[in-house]
Amino acid sequence: MSGNISDTPDTFDEQDTFSATGKLEPMKKQRAVFWPWFGGLLVVGLVIVIVVTTVVSNWLHGIQSAGTTPPAPTLITLNVGRNAIYADLNFTLLNVQYASSFRDDPIHSGTGIVRASVRVNNPTKNTIDVSYYDVARLLGAGKQPIAPANLHLAATLKGGAASNGWIDFPVSSQPTLKMLQFQIGNAATNETLVKIPASGKYDPSQYNVHVFNQSLTINYNYGPYGGKHLLIYHLTSVNVSDSYNGAEAPAGQQFYVLNFTVDNPNGVYVGPGSGYDYIRLLLNVSTPPRDNTLPIGFQHNSRGTSGHVTYLGSAGMTSLRIGFLAQFYQGQDTYQVSL
Repeated sequence: MSGNISDTPDTFDEQDTFSATGKLEPMKKQRAVFWPWFGGLLVVGLVIVIVVTTVVSNWLHGIQSAGTTPPAPTLITLNVGRNAIYADLNFTLLNVQYASSFRDDPIHSGTGIVRASVRVNNPTKNTIDVSYYDVARLLGAGKQPIAPANLHLAATLKGGAASNGWIDFPVSSQPTLKMLQFQIGNAATNETLVKIPASGKYDPSQYNVHVFNQSLTINYNYGPYGGKHLLIYHLTSVNVSDSYNGAEAPAGQQFYVLNFTVDNPNGVYVGPGSGYDYIRLLLNVSTPPRDNTLPIGFQHNSRGTSGHVTYLGSAGMTSLRIGFLAQFYQGQDTYQVSL
């Protein structure tokens, strides 16, 4: 067979090149693609940093805001300085205020609060209790009485003590403060109601104790069959009031307190007994006292022993009839008193 086998390959790898001299030359390098990818990563990283910084900044600002005391709500105040007597206590309405809320009162059911600032003084020697949730009310023009939502005021006052505090009433809208009235009294038990208007005409003396001086002398013969011992009662005054001994009179009635001094000119002790037993206020029926401080007896040759008997009668009476009952036989002596 003729012919020579060539040493040159029929095909060659695309990465191999030959020079004109037949020598194999080095392979050519491809263009690098690293830098475009690196630039993209930088942009994405920058965006992430901006987003994280914004989120952290807002979070820190929220923490600072949570630790900051919010500004106080708008407060409207009307000074009043008016007083009245209820249940023997002197009430002074210092002022009324309106705000959407008060920092020291988290309890409110309305859109706003009317606060009545009150001073209460107990001029008596007795301890007096007041249930403010039952007796305190806020009155507005043409609206139903509003009960307290919260209060900060002593419910028990010892004799001679005083207390300052506030009573909060929920309201659905901002009222005109000068049109409000502060009411004290339990309507559910038919008590006499005491009202203090925030402005306008007002006569506080209507709730005061009214004292009517008297000079009536009553000779009371105590003993069987016509009397054996003479006691002399001097009616010195009659006090008329809406309250007595920490209690408020029912609506339409008042307390009548008859103040006596008693002389015993006898040389022996004379004991007629309790004033509940023999002194009467003559109304439609013969009425015994609701309270009595006269002693059951009087020492010999004593003078000016004091005490009183208290009755409940219709409000505004201008005259009283008093009866002294005979104790050993039927009958009584009656006396007229003008007020």
